[in-house]
Formats: sequence, C-alpha cells, structure tokens
Amino acid sequence: MAKTALDEPGEEVAGRWASASREWSLKFLRSPLEVLPATDGKRARGIRMAVTRLQGSGETAKAVPTGEVEDLLGGLILSSIGYRSLPIDPTVPFDSKQGIIPNNLGRVLGAPGLYCSGWVKRGAVGVILTTMNDSFDTAQFVLEDLHSGALDVSRAKEGSELVRSILQSRGIHPVSFSDWEKIDAAEVARGKLAGKPREKIVDPKEMLELISH
Repeated sequence: MAKTALDEPGEEVAGRWASASREWSLKFLRSPLEVLPATDGKRARGIRMAVTRLQGSGETAKAVPTGEVEDLLGGLILSSIGYRSLPIDPTVPFDSKQGIIPNNLGRVLGAPGLYCSGWVKRGAVGVILTTMNDSFDTAQFVLEDLHSGALDVSRAKEGSELVRSILQSRGIHPVSFSDWEKIDAAEVARGKLAGKPREKIVDPKEMLELISH
C-alpha cells in the first residue's frame, strides 16, 4: 500500500487515473473540529479542521494545532469509532486529556505489575501492524521484569476463576472459545447458502441464543 501511495504510477496506470471520473486523496496534519451544517440544518455541508504540525520526532512526535483552520466541503462524513480509550477502573491511572494510561514502555506508572499496549498506551496513532508490534514490545518488557525479579510472582492469585465468579454473580454469561466456534460455524454455514464466505450475525441476543443450544 505504501508503494502504491508513494511511487510514481506506470504508463498504463497513469492513463487510467487520467481518465477516471472520480479521485480521492489523503490529507495529513488535520484534526476535525466541527461538522458544518447545511442551510436547512438537517444535512452536513462540510467539516472544519484544525491545521496541525508535528512537534518532536520519531515515535514521540505529536500533532499540535497551528491556530489555522480549514473548511472541507462535502455531503458525506464518516466518523471513525473506537479511536479514543476510556478508563477501565478507578484504581488504574488514566490521562483523560490524552486518552491513555500513563506508562513507561508499557509499564503502567504507579501500578507495579500492570502493563498496557496499543492505543491506550500511546494514543490513537498507527495501523494494525503498529499495534501488533507495540504489543510485542510490551510483552518483551514483561519478560524482562520476570527475569530481573521486578515482577512479583511469588503470591498466588485467583486469576480467571475470580473473574468467572464475578461474572456469574452479575448474571453475565462469558462466551468461551468453544462457544465462539459455534457462532463461527453458523456464520460460515449461512454464508455458504448465500454464496459468500460467511454471513455475520450482528445481534448479540441471537449469538447468545445460538450458543445456549
């Protein structure tokens, strides 16, 4: 994908691009501020964005506003969901401004033995591969702490059994791997009837009913 985006196209591809009726592009160093309404107040007219610049370098670089704004007109605006992390427990430190758990190389500050990874570790930046490599890094630091003795494993903990008992006390039925396999098999079977790899089951209630049999 990077090669397609950065390299000059060949003659054949360039010809197709030149004759295309529509085009799209990526615009970097922009942060959405507000959706601009149409005159009727019922539709979107565009989106106002803050122009940003990179402060710092490498993995520590952050986008900061320049004070300049830019309006991009358009009638269709798609919002990405799930990009901002939320606090999970009052006992776990959380920076609500940055949407991250304060940490040093994945080690949660002020909570020895607790680790984090992904966007809750570094903010909503990067792609799936970035997050995957980030989790490898955190796992490596967990191993380092185990070998150095910094991570205390001398005390026995209830682990998953404690989680299971809490869920049961709240009337919550956890979905096991074998339960998921039932859902997976049903989706594949439904997809086969429709001539595609799978037919996703999107209703959680239907999923739970399926695994209860």
